[in-house]
Amino acid sequence: MEAPPKRFWIDGSMARRGGGFTYLVNVIPELSRLAPDAKFLIAAGDEQVADSIPRSDNVEVRFLGQLGLRDRLRFTYRQAARQAAEWGADVYFSAGEMAPLNASCPTLAAFRNPNVFTLGKGQGLPLKQQVRLRALNRLARLSARRCDRILFVSEDSARWIGDSIGLPENKRRVVHHGINVPRWSDQVKPVRERAFILSVSSIYPYKNYVRLIRAYAELARRLPDVPELVIVGDNQDPAYASKMEKARAETGDLAEMIHILGEVPYRDVKAFYQEASLFVFPSHLETFGHPLLEAMASEVPLVAADIPVFREIAGDAAIYGDPFDERSMATAMEDVLTSISAPTAMVKRGRHRVAQFSWERSARSLLTLFAEVAVKSPSPAVSPRAIGFPTTLNPGPSVGSRMRVRAGRTH
Repeated sequence: MEAPPKRFWIDGSMARRGGGFTYLVNVIPELSRLAPDAKFLIAAGDEQVADSIPRSDNVEVRFLGQLGLRDRLRFTYRQAARQAAEWGADVYFSAGEMAPLNASCPTLAAFRNPNVFTLGKGQGLPLKQQVRLRALNRLARLSARRCDRILFVSEDSARWIGDSIGLPENKRRVVHHGINVPRWSDQVKPVRERAFILSVSSIYPYKNYVRLIRAYAELARRLPDVPELVIVGDNQDPAYASKMEKARAETGDLAEMIHILGEVPYRDVKAFYQEASLFVFPSHLETFGHPLLEAMASEVPLVAADIPVFREIAGDAAIYGDPFDERSMATAMEDVLTSISAPTAMVKRGRHRVAQFSWERSARSLLTLFAEVAVKSPSPAVSPRAIGFPTTLNPGPSVGSRMRVRAGRTH
């Protein structure tokens, strides 16, 4: 009988803000707790990610330096496999869409970024971003061929992403995200004086905030005492953020009621949820949608875009609106705000629904998946030439050398 895997290399070099950050800082402590005899090494390419992952006796965080995309590519394809082998990894798990081609142990990758697989279609992205997404798509396809399993965070994304890249069904695994409900229900100090509608997510075109602002203006025309609108999220697309500001200005006097706050520290976000009269998630492209869980855990009535993955996660705990129809979104918000009974009923359904998701359940499923691939021999290495990707990346200082220079910051 083979010994169970004990050393897990978790590549978080692609994680920066948003879902990747949320995932790592929450699932790592549960993995550590559930497998106290195992060792976990997390490679981080973002300072905030590295500093936020809780440490324990069996968790090591290796900060690689603040990495740009080219640095992250260099790390993944030139150094990661060697470093994992030197550390003695039994399983290599990439928390992003890229995995090394020559790992000496079984590999998995989590496909979470929807833009990589839609290539940003319909979002009006500049040519540079389109070229970048095409390159990342090609690398993700290569990872799918190389990895023993590909992890998806919803049944919906496993279906459409898996089908779009021709991934065999037997290589697809679904592990939902989780949430620590008590942590979101702890009372905190108020952050705003007036009632408000809340939306939380990193700013990208597909988050659909321009339409939300216009839907809010439509709602304000219907309801004279409408709560303010507060949007919280780090700016990942300055061009789209400018469009949001323009849409806000076009509302005239109503602009004073619309607050685009930018990034808020993760520990402080729950105060906004707890005070909100309504949470709205208008995004039309997601692989999961973690703010849905945060809203339900905070016992806030929920309006969401009517897309399959949101129905998979929120079920009957939300009222849905067409994300491409501002009037539909305004009507969904109006239905909640003007109803006497709907908010209470939605909160009750949300409380039941969110209980089905936990980080412990996610971590247990992930450990089961690790054990599943560990009994397999590693797949043969795949050459980048097999799919026509250039074998030479942009030259420059190696990530390893940068890490040594910043040894005082290496955890």
